[in-house]
Amino acid sequence: MRKRYKINGIVQGVGFRPFVARLAQNLNLTGFVLNTGQGVTIEVQGPEQCINSFEEKLNDEKPHGSFYIEFDVSDINEIDGENKFVILKSQNTEDLFTFIPPDLATCSDCVNDIFDNTNRRYLYPLTNCTNCGPRYTVIEKLPYDRPNTSMKAFPMCHECETEYTDPKDRRFHAQPVACPKCGPKTYLVSKDGNIIDDEQLMKTADLLLNGHIVSIKGLGGFLLACDATNKSSVEKLRQLKGRPKEPFALMAALDTIKVHCFVNDEQETLLRSSAAPIVLLKKKAESTLPDNVAPLQNYLGFMLPYTPIHHMLLHLLPPSFILVMTSANVHGEVIYYENSDIEKLLQMSEYVLTHDRAIVTHVDDSVVQTLTDGPHIIRRSRGYVPLPVKLSSNVGPNILATGGDQKATPALAKNGYAVLGQYVGDLDNPRTMNVYENIIEHLKNLFQIKPQVVATDKHPTYYSHKYAYDTGLPVIEVQHHVAHALSAMEENRLSSAVAVVYDGTGYGDDGKLWGSEILFIDVANYERLYHFDYMPLVGGEKAIKEPWRLAAAFLTPLEAEKRFGNNGKRVNELARTWRAPLACGMGRIFDTVSALLNICTYATYEGQPAQELQMIAELSDETGDFSDNVSIQNNVINTKDLVDNVISLIHSGYDKSDIAKIFHNTVVSLTVNILERIGRENIVLTGGSFQNALLYGNIYFKLKEKGFHVFRNRNVPMNDNGIALGQIAYVLRRFDNNVSWNTYADKRN
Repeated sequence: MRKRYKINGIVQGVGFRPFVARLAQNLNLTGFVLNTGQGVTIEVQGPEQCINSFEEKLNDEKPHGSFYIEFDVSDINEIDGENKFVILKSQNTEDLFTFIPPDLATCSDCVNDIFDNTNRRYLYPLTNCTNCGPRYTVIEKLPYDRPNTSMKAFPMCHECETEYTDPKDRRFHAQPVACPKCGPKTYLVSKDGNIIDDEQLMKTADLLLNGHIVSIKGLGGFLLACDATNKSSVEKLRQLKGRPKEPFALMAALDTIKVHCFVNDEQETLLRSSAAPIVLLKKKAESTLPDNVAPLQNYLGFMLPYTPIHHMLLHLLPPSFILVMTSANVHGEVIYYENSDIEKLLQMSEYVLTHDRAIVTHVDDSVVQTLTDGPHIIRRSRGYVPLPVKLSSNVGPNILATGGDQKATPALAKNGYAVLGQYVGDLDNPRTMNVYENIIEHLKNLFQIKPQVVATDKHPTYYSHKYAYDTGLPVIEVQHHVAHALSAMEENRLSSAVAVVYDGTGYGDDGKLWGSEILFIDVANYERLYHFDYMPLVGGEKAIKEPWRLAAAFLTPLEAEKRFGNNGKRVNELARTWRAPLACGMGRIFDTVSALLNICTYATYEGQPAQELQMIAELSDETGDFSDNVSIQNNVINTKDLVDNVISLIHSGYDKSDIAKIFHNTVVSLTVNILERIGRENIVLTGGSFQNALLYGNIYFKLKEKGFHVFRNRNVPMNDNGIALGQIAYVLRRFDNNVSWNTYADKRN
């Protein structure tokens, strides 16, 4: 008999064709396998028992890093005279749409190669195979073959070509395959521009050991590295990068990580995964790391080495060595990833360790935390992009979703799948906006998606909003928090639910800034059931960076002047006129309380006041709350009552951490009580404020105790990094094949 398999998903760039070839040959089957524009096509011929065994192994033994989204099988006519199984040349088609794997952390086999002095790749810092190494960051176009990657600049030597063409070899059709003889070279650049040969990284390791700051080229960009235990080096790095308090990411061996942090099985699995993200881990009291690594934090963001360069450096350094590994960029810009950026990198570091394998598109390190009910992706980038998200409907137009301006992440949809781009950052400078546009074009070309409609945020001054209209396509505007809710609902296949969207700020349907929303959503229709009351943002966006302004607005004029001087008095006076922008975001409420408690009055990074408030609250065992003292009228929760109770506790001499915990408890109780009042069983929790593990965990537990079904985002972040998926879902839920999109389209303001 003969069967044809058409498989789509992550089946290119992960050693899938060699796996299929070995499987078929071991079972004495004939036929072929080839990459197509829609994944992989396989035809096998032989005895029925052997083909059944082939199909079983195809499912059970597929390569690490691969997974199937579509798996179609059909019986076809036998071919006379066929006598072998072969890998055919990749096939181009007009309707190109397949998926490519993300970049994969170095596998254990390649690590062994690097440290085996009898291996020809001994201490070669760009070693890889079909199970690991660069993928998305080196691909220029599909199908995924070497001439379509940045590795085309490096012709293979005889030994590499032998491996590449041998179906039994681990590097068979590994597109980035290379060795010291034919592959990219690693070298150091000093402050004065001198090129220093450092193929085995001994000079770089020595620099790090002696307190120097080095920019290191990784899979998706440059990282700034220094000795994390050297307080003065860490402080110098903060000054050079202009990042005074934001926590730095760290890299170390697993045993070393466990000395400083608690690591459970779930977190260890995340650390060891092929995505190798930064994982937020609870810091141990006995940790000896200097406080300036992650000021005022209860958690440290650790990752394991994920490239050969990282493995080699940690091998050369003392066993307990910990590296700061933070993205190399100035505040607000995209990570530097091109060798043309070296001059800028030398302004932030003393040396640059680079290589001549070009990065086609940047990816930052991904960040993951573990919540009460499992992992949550905070930043979705390296290791996860461009993994597709299966949509609830296969019917609909090709869609471009522009996301938002903070944590900007565009997405495209076609044939029932959404492909989210990598985290870009905030669209508040020309370089970031340029990279944002390039990513959209790269994804469109890579997946051959020609958008028919654009979904965008309602905020009229967002760059992403303007970009949507400049495409000339029909534009559908999606309210920010509805997009958050639909993002989680789409992942969980919910047609209707009550969504609690606690967030910073988003442009509301009434022209005010929303962010503490309890919505009922049915398909694409939504109703705003409850929200917290508005507060004035005196100074507009300045109030987000200077939360003392939010605090001053709630104090008496005398208290505002006493706490914050003449500026406080002036802000208080302006707040009482209500002429400032009005906002009700949960993030702004947390910022207010943080400033009132004098925890954070000036924010040096996004979310700092609320994050530090959470850290202090976690130190308290308080279980009480003052929800009974917070009034709710016309389905609006009185924000002033909430804040006034905090002020009353301050005046009563309560400990700062206890007040912070009581405030958290109150928000939890108010939320759960309202959801009980609404009485619907499907509850969605989403929005950036739910990255607060204390807030999320307590609401989750109380809802589960009361019999609610609780859902949240799993494959995309709950913050703005994931709203493009919700924008796509909104368009699909309004889709009518008989109605022109111009009928739905919003008009440029």
